[in-house]
Amino acid sequence: MWEDQSMASAKLKPEADSAVFDRLGLEHNTMHDQRLAAEVLGLFLAQLPATLQLLDEAGTAAEWKFAAHTLKGSCAAVGAQKLHNLAACLETLAFPGEAGLRQLRLQGLKVAAAEFAAAARGAYPAG
Repeated sequence: MWEDQSMASAKLKPEADSAVFDRLGLEHNTMHDQRLAAEVLGLFLAQLPATLQLLDEAGTAAEWKFAAHTLKGSCAAVGAQKLHNLAACLETLAFPGEAGLRQLRLQGLKVAAAEFAAAARGAYPAG
């Protein structure tokens, strides 16, 4: 399922799928306003740990899907393409039937989140 979704997405946007941080996408979404981009990015990075914690602590399918969907949408807004694609895949996982797979993918999501945070802070040091 994970690979199938990634392959389908790759056919739509091959360059963006592997991008950790799509700075041009963020700038487009913030109308090329650097201050706004930095502010939006800062808000995303501040909220990211809480959203990851929601996924960690999800006790129901509804909580899991809500947290994954929330993360997916936020990632799209800030140019976190790789993180967006991973969150989209997490959103589709069954709960709790795929608990082992869910935890494995969640760990991958956390690694991607750290990569994104580092790349974004490098591009917007104040963010």
